[in-house]
Amino acid sequence: MIRVCRYLLLCCCLSLVFTAQAEPVPAWLLELEQLKHREPEQSLAKLTARQAEFAGQPDSVKAYWLRQQAALYSALGRHQQQQQAARQALELLQDTESALKVEVWYELGYALEMQVQLSEALQHYQQGTALATLLDNEKLILRGQINQAAIMSEQNDDQQALTMLKSVYQRAELLQDPEILAEVNAQLGLMYSSLGFEKDALEFLQRALVQYRQLGWVKNEIAVLFNLARTYSYLENYQQALDHFNQMLQPSLAAKDSVNLYHAYLGLAITSAEMGRTEVALSYIEKAEQYLTHLQSTYHVQSHHYEKALIYRDLEQTSLAMQQLMLAEQAAREPAEQVDHVLLAIQLLRAELLAQQDQYQKAYLALHDFIDGFQQLRNKENELALEHMRLEFDSERQQVRTSLLEAENELRALRLQEVERKRQIQLLWLAILGCTTLILLGVVLWQYSRRAGKASKVNKNSDDLPL
Repeated sequence: MIRVCRYLLLCCCLSLVFTAQAEPVPAWLLELEQLKHREPEQSLAKLTARQAEFAGQPDSVKAYWLRQQAALYSALGRHQQQQQAARQALELLQDTESALKVEVWYELGYALEMQVQLSEALQHYQQGTALATLLDNEKLILRGQINQAAIMSEQNDDQQALTMLKSVYQRAELLQDPEILAEVNAQLGLMYSSLGFEKDALEFLQRALVQYRQLGWVKNEIAVLFNLARTYSYLENYQQALDHFNQMLQPSLAAKDSVNLYHAYLGLAITSAEMGRTEVALSYIEKAEQYLTHLQSTYHVQSHHYEKALIYRDLEQTSLAMQQLMLAEQAAREPAEQVDHVLLAIQLLRAELLAQQDQYQKAYLALHDFIDGFQQLRNKENELALEHMRLEFDSERQQVRTSLLEAENELRALRLQEVERKRQIQLLWLAILGCTTLILLGVVLWQYSRRAGKASKVNKNSDDLPL
């Protein structure tokens, strides 16, 4: 019976091996997994050059192919094509539960996030995280939670986002996966920067920059350089900001990287405007605009027109500034799901420009909308501050509890030692008592045997006497 079971098990194993080998992923396609973060343009070119082979591949390979394609489109800022590739991959994977499906969920979520479809993006991130949890894949779980925290932050749910990121950070430290550590440090840096904790942000961002450089993920490294530069700008350390934007610019020019060329020129434009160099800022933002169409990101288009409106306002070109605001409002396909910082900034700038054009009634209405939105945002920020205080209090209280528990444990240990010592003393006395008893018993027996011997001897002597 045992031999039969072993034979059946061997057959099952062999069948699984043959099944796995029946639909292998081509080696050249597997190599793109390592190259996509380092050479996305070249990787996409390789993928496109072999597109004729796609139709002849089995569904599992097609899904892997499309997932790689979506990731490459993401790195190049082509989020509409990323969304399309991810949806095609999901259709092929609809009857499977695998890590590949989790990664496709994340690709789709990111594509939608970049097009400001936040609710749907969050839903896909949650679906991917739920499947990763089912598969017990810690790395994918943490990636999903990082993505969810980014959406929560964009929806002004900073409290929950920060709590989730802190939890991810602690788990990532235990996992010690370099990719996850780089991602969570980068996201925490961006989070703290947006909340106004610039010094904390710099620490996390600089750590992320080192980690991305070690991984060789050039695109991510440039993105962190951008966030570092903006954080230095918030601290009014403009020279450091310009230096970091120029660090982005040089490799992007060499690689003809349209996406990062846009971000570098935009950063130079914003920093120049903050330094009062408005003409230079306009020149930089017009250079950035040449690459804007490569991004396919609603959020970036909206932000771009808002920043350009600010520059025109500083140049006292109110009509041109108003035109840029109209373009910013038209950039989103759907109305904003919640009040966010960009929408508030647009409303405030609109009120200011309308007042400059003597349209005071319209300016008042725009300002009223801004105040309502600002109050909603401030309430959430107050909740975050209160929650931060509560967490600090809870932390201190937990430390006190821990100290008391440690003291109690030490006292219990001392009591146990005392009980053990008393038990050992009792055993020692019992041993002494036992030994003493045995000695006394021996003496008694010896005395008894001695007396018995004497008695028998006396009896014998009396029997020997003559009558």
